[in-house]
Amino acid sequence: MTDLLMNIPLKLRRSGGVAVTPQVHHAITLGNQARDGRDWPAAATAYRAALEVDPSLTHIWVQLGHALKEQEDFAAAETAYLTAAESSPIAAEPWLHLGHLHKRCGDRVAANRSYMLALKHEPANPDVLQEMAHFLGIGDNAQMRELLALLDQDAAEAPAFDATPTAGDAVDAMRHIEALLPGLPEESRAAARWQMEALSDLVGAARSAEPQPDFGDRLALIFDVSDLISYFRNARLPTGIQRVQIETIGNALRLNSFGVQICAFIESRDDWLEIPAPTFLALAQLSLASGDRGAPEWIGALARLQLRLATSEPIEMARGAYLINLGTSWWLQNYFLFVRRAKALRGVRYVPFVHDLIPVMAGEHCVKELTQDFVSWAIGAFEHADHFLVNSESTKRDLLHVASILGHEIDPVDIAVIRLDADCRKPDLVSAHPRQLWRWGLRPNGFILFVSTIESRKNHLAAFEAWITLLKRHGAHAVPKLVCVGNRGWLNDAVYARLASHEGLRERVVMLSGLSDAELELLYRACLFTIYPSRYEGWGLPVTEALCHGKVALISDAASLPEAGGDYAVYFRSGDVDAFTTALERLIRDGGYREALQQRIYAEFRPRTWSEIATDIGEAAMRWRAHDPDLPANVSIAQLGAWHPLTRNYATAIWRGMRSAEVFRVGDGWYGPDNWGCWTKPCGGRLEIGTGVPGMAIRLCLQLHGIPNRQVHFTVDTSDPATSVAGVLKPGEYKWVTMTLVPDPAGAIRLAINGNMSIDLAEVTDGDDPRLVSVGVAGFFLCRADDGQARLDFMEALTLGTLADLAFGGPPSGYEGGEHAR
Repeated sequence: MTDLLMNIPLKLRRSGGVAVTPQVHHAITLGNQARDGRDWPAAATAYRAALEVDPSLTHIWVQLGHALKEQEDFAAAETAYLTAAESSPIAAEPWLHLGHLHKRCGDRVAANRSYMLALKHEPANPDVLQEMAHFLGIGDNAQMRELLALLDQDAAEAPAFDATPTAGDAVDAMRHIEALLPGLPEESRAAARWQMEALSDLVGAARSAEPQPDFGDRLALIFDVSDLISYFRNARLPTGIQRVQIETIGNALRLNSFGVQICAFIESRDDWLEIPAPTFLALAQLSLASGDRGAPEWIGALARLQLRLATSEPIEMARGAYLINLGTSWWLQNYFLFVRRAKALRGVRYVPFVHDLIPVMAGEHCVKELTQDFVSWAIGAFEHADHFLVNSESTKRDLLHVASILGHEIDPVDIAVIRLDADCRKPDLVSAHPRQLWRWGLRPNGFILFVSTIESRKNHLAAFEAWITLLKRHGAHAVPKLVCVGNRGWLNDAVYARLASHEGLRERVVMLSGLSDAELELLYRACLFTIYPSRYEGWGLPVTEALCHGKVALISDAASLPEAGGDYAVYFRSGDVDAFTTALERLIRDGGYREALQQRIYAEFRPRTWSEIATDIGEAAMRWRAHDPDLPANVSIAQLGAWHPLTRNYATAIWRGMRSAEVFRVGDGWYGPDNWGCWTKPCGGRLEIGTGVPGMAIRLCLQLHGIPNRQVHFTVDTSDPATSVAGVLKPGEYKWVTMTLVPDPAGAIRLAINGNMSIDLAEVTDGDDPRLVSVGVAGFFLCRADDGQARLDFMEALTLGTLADLAFGGPPSGYEGGEHAR
């Protein structure tokens, strides 16, 4: 018995609250001393020695993970953290640090999953709450705790993984290699990249073997709701275009005539993510129920959606599907990079729904930033769209006109007009009580309704001037009130200033916003008639709404409005305030005339159903599919003798031949364009540059940009190792790299730009920019190698600082403000 006791190690010391033997305690002490001295290899050796004796020490596995992470041995660090999690299944700390590791490696999806698992074990962990609150953009830890309290328990469950090797396994392996690349010696990096290429082939093979979205012979439609999801982050009740998306997609799902997927391009994830149909329908129904953004059920629904988007894998798009964007994507700088990726990987056809071209056709009514984003979108849309949907013949004419200015000739067959003359009434809607009118200071048939966002284009000023004229002629008692329903838009200072400056106007104008469907329906029922003096529209949904409620609409004859009003509206010449006032006066004072118009609407106007509109979209895609050839693997053609800046667009007008060099970026290794160029991600970025001259030697000059605060070693690899280039970029340095290349048989030059170092821009922007970036690329110049004049022009432009004059797709000589579309 005594001999047996002598062989049992006595745990006389403690580490992290756990009893350990003196031998283990000594090893831990050595590890902690090395850690404090930032001697990470020695710390790792000591911690491993302790774990060899006692592998149950969760906190030491975590410390080993830290030591390995600091050495940038990310794969081994991940193993250490996972072992810690296995040794203490209820501990949050291993998952927290695993999340930090994935975040450092640029894998935000895996990071978010780990953070959610940490919250499952410790819901009040402040570090995890802060991470998720920052990523979701919802405020402080207290708000995050409130959101989590609203979520179902399964929101924090770990995703289920199949033990069978899948494409995801290969992707994980590629991510590990990407994380390791910066720390590898130069001679080892080429082999690692070859391994990544092999894994990339494995991904393709594995994905072809995995279950794919299969809709049989049915046409596959993928509805992109990026802007709707973005809208819901700041508002609840949908306006015009948001309602079009909700109704169209909801009815497409109910029709079951097509295979339907729903996705969004999420900028923080830089990828397409799937939104399950039940999630979409539930959120849409909630959005229409109330304008209360603070309601617990709305906050909870948004939180569930945000967590899903933060932790889900990218969507697997049905092969050959039609990617239909019913909304807008103007502000998403990397949008078209991933449209190209979807086309290349899944043979997807891109079909935007163009509701209007206001920033080009009526740019004076838009703020500068919106116009810049729209111009950028327009350039990309005409480069990438296989077909177009538009809402009117007027918009179709504008689309063809703008395309022609930009140098694109579109076959009208590739444009489908989907009229938005849909029935906006909801049979199951519970009407608001009429006493609500008294709360607004209104009475039935005592007011005229103007439903519209408050912005200059909608022409509230014309309405106000007409009311002032009528007040002078007839007195306040004889002039109905004007009820303006709509949220604040842009360029509306003059509207509110005019309202504030005229006492009589203030007494007769009621401004409302944030109304529910039931409240808006009450206003339509109770109004005398409606007005819509807009200067430019793509369709004019409030006109259709008025007719659906049997109300006369007095509207301008601008753009598409005659299509929306048809034979049932009363028109005046756009911009003619006197004509508007005269028509307004007759409708107010001539009850018989007004009643006759209403009776005609009741008798003859027949709006379409939203299911008919969804069917029209599907049938348009069916017609196109019957004639669409297989998508060729095209490479965009660069302009020889030109500078190709990978910058964001800041122009507010268009000109003939306007283009963007962002189209030469391929893959998923890029962040969106900035004002100077593009950052690559830690995995590096690729360029594919068509020259149109296969077999001819090309001189290429590439301008790289160093990351802040750190020196970075870079490589520019080509298909011919002999022409590859390597070097060093000082912190923030711009450097030119030159090479002479022979394009491949297709006339293309393919480059891979990589750096051995990355930095979290949050470190230099006080957290405002959380991108993890590596080498930046400002742009490139290319010409025939034997074109001495082009090379001299380039050198002269560099010397004089006039490189922009050589820009690809840039403004013509003498440009002073762009070409007006009208």
